[in-house]
Amino acid sequence: MKVSIIAVGSELLLGQIANTNGQYLSKLLNGIGHSVLEHAVVGDNPERLERVVTNALNNNDTVILTGGLGPTKDDLTKHTVANVLGRSLVTDEQALTYIEDYFKQQNQVMTPNNKQQALVIEGSKVLENKVGMAPGMLVETNGKRIALLPGPPKEMQPMAKNELLPHLLDGEQVIFSELLRFAGIGESRVETELMDLIDNQTNPTIAPLAGTHEVNIRLTANGQTTKECQNLIAPIKQEILSRIGDYYYGSDDIKLEQAVMKEVSRSFAIYDGVTDGKLYSRLQDYNDAHKLKGMLPHSNKFITDSDSIDNRLAIGATIVKDLFETDMGIALLYDDNKVYLGILLKDKLHVQSFNMTQSRNLIKSRTPNYALIRLLNFIKH
Repeated sequence: MKVSIIAVGSELLLGQIANTNGQYLSKLLNGIGHSVLEHAVVGDNPERLERVVTNALNNNDTVILTGGLGPTKDDLTKHTVANVLGRSLVTDEQALTYIEDYFKQQNQVMTPNNKQQALVIEGSKVLENKVGMAPGMLVETNGKRIALLPGPPKEMQPMAKNELLPHLLDGEQVIFSELLRFAGIGESRVETELMDLIDNQTNPTIAPLAGTHEVNIRLTANGQTTKECQNLIAPIKQEILSRIGDYYYGSDDIKLEQAVMKEVSRSFAIYDGVTDGKLYSRLQDYNDAHKLKGMLPHSNKFITDSDSIDNRLAIGATIVKDLFETDMGIALLYDDNKVYLGILLKDKLHVQSFNMTQSRNLIKSRTPNYALIRLLNFIKH
């Protein structure tokens, strides 16, 4: 299914609020295998909104609008969509009763314009609003669907997930997704390595998603059962991991530092000359087994730049290994546009490096992911 998402509201164009509804809906719909092809933001202008809605219907299977369902004069979404579809607006008595009861319970006088919130497009499926007053609606026309949802996220999100989503699942099929997580590799590299798989995707679908210093790949399959979907995903996942598995650290909700701490079996400490303690802090959040014993910041008192990088790494790793009495010492140092990771285990130093030519702040924020994926691979192998 090809989907267009349209957010309505001049406050979005003015930058007064962020369009978080678009982000939420994209995640929700991509998660069930539908392709969100475009986002649009339109101000409170019926002529422009009519043009955008018409174009979206011409080029997509489903159009979802958020905002503009309230009681004020600038809430014109359903009026405009009704005009596009050539349908009337009618009062949904259940919604009207809910709105009237709300004002009674609050001991407030309901102004006449609040009745506008109970208007729905003729022939639409009314989507119940269990948080606010304005109902949503889903209209089917000429084999296409157009949904109208309220703008406030606290109303839109539960309505989209619980009321709209069941209508967008085709037949009785099950939709199942697995999110593969990768670190230490860029989005362009992932796309290059997997281009043939992405170009030929059918079921399951393959959706690369850029994260913060990492890349995720969502595999989504549909079938009669969850097990069938998992069986469809398995060979594609295996092929992806055969190509870029060195950067894979887990699936779905796991975090990189969590994956490292689940895998590590030896005690260790860190000599940190790059991240100012950021690496230690992230690992410490998952240090339930107390394998991480401590961290020492880099100081010229311990290491001088006159030594070779391997010697400096060995000194740093040895210092923390001895100081904290651990099985393993880890040292991070920066030299000549590279970050070096030294792992000292059983008197043998294992060294890896990766290029980092950005600003100091960016190096500090990017390094943990690059170092952690290498540490994870070392621990596992």
